[in-house]
Amino acid sequence: MDIAIRILIALAMALVFYLIAVRIVRVMMAPPPPDEPDVSQLKPVDYRYRCMVCGTEVTMTASPEADAPDAPRHCREDMAPVAVAPRP
Repeated sequence: MDIAIRILIALAMALVFYLIAVRIVRVMMAPPPPDEPDVSQLKPVDYRYRCMVCGTEVTMTASPEADAPDAPRHCREDMAPVAVAPRP
């Protein structure tokens, strides 16, 4: 009976080591982050967003698209656009 318990413990530890190794390999195989956008294709914009959870505000000053891009995410939620008075 004592040898059976030792074998079960060894098998469980081997399974844990295997699962950890698989996780490490998957993390290392993740694709690299996307390349930086071409600066010549960026257009000046003035979009302001606010996180509705914590109140953090973000100002976007350049975008590859002339129209409004997707809102950034913060606190795992999409940020809301903030209405800004036009500059004189």
